[in-house]
Amino acid sequence: MKEFFIFLKSKLFFKHLAIAIITLMIAIWAIVKFLDIYTHHSETAEVPNFKGKLMSELDNFIEGKNVRYIIIDSIYDPSEKPGIVVKQDPEEKSLVKHNRIIYLYVTSTQAPQIAMPKLVDRSDRQAIFMIESYGLKVGKITEISGDCKGCVLKQFYNGKEIEVGVAIKKGSKIDLFVGKRESDYNVITTDSIVNDEEPE
Repeated sequence: MKEFFIFLKSKLFFKHLAIAIITLMIAIWAIVKFLDIYTHHSETAEVPNFKGKLMSELDNFIEGKNVRYIIIDSIYDPSEKPGIVVKQDPEEKSLVKHNRIIYLYVTSTQAPQIAMPKLVDRSDRQAIFMIESYGLKVGKITEISGDCKGCVLKQFYNGKEIEVGVAIKKGSKIDLFVGKRESDYNVITTDSIVNDEEPE
């Protein structure tokens, strides 16, 4: 035991300790340098603007831009052409590491299906509100004789009466048959409802 403590105080011990410390520091530096090169830590790429690009154009578009892409979701927008990029993450001009994946959202090529809501027995105002809130469109509104004045008696899609819960494409037009109002009322239209403001 005494010899061990004598060794700890010897020049040979400090020499080996110094060699071990230097070796460890070199090893740590080499590992950090390797990771730096492997992950391109000091290299960045500017994110291009994918918005408005067609899905079919993306592979050619990213050539030489040092980024990759993946489509993670589709959004239905009847006002946009199907298969168009409408959103990206990260945003354009962001600086990212080489070969960073850019997440894209594109317009859906097909309208999603929704369940037809129940409009019958509701007032015309309620029915129109429900049609629009479900992502459908108000079609032709026709007044017919019935016990219920100003409320929906029948609901139609493509000229045929449609049942509640039937799958229908978002954006489809729904026609309504509404019970006749009193003679001093005009035939209801979508425009008249939109412009009908409450009196102050």
